[in-house]
Amino acid sequence: MERCPVCRARFREEPVCYRCGADLSVLLAIEAEATAWEREVVALLAAGEWIRARRAADRVLALRHSPLAVAARDFAGRELIAQEVRQFERLLQ
Repeated sequence: MERCPVCRARFREEPVCYRCGADLSVLLAIEAEATAWEREVVALLAAGEWIRARRAADRVLALRHSPLAVAARDFAGRELIAQEVRQFERLLQ
């Protein structure tokens, strides 16, 4: 978070906005959870766990917009389809 969503003051890494006194702790917790899920997405992609990576990316996107999560979700989807196509082609041989 770069700015307080209430008054737009610069964020100072404190759970309460210095300018307007807004409680930012819930937003900070959501942001931390999304970051943890992003790390999980990257680990799952590295392990080739396409379905789990898509689900983890969806969890990130439920918490916040993330270009990384969008790209990871799309990549995992394409890899899952490619994997299914390869298996189908093997069955046809």
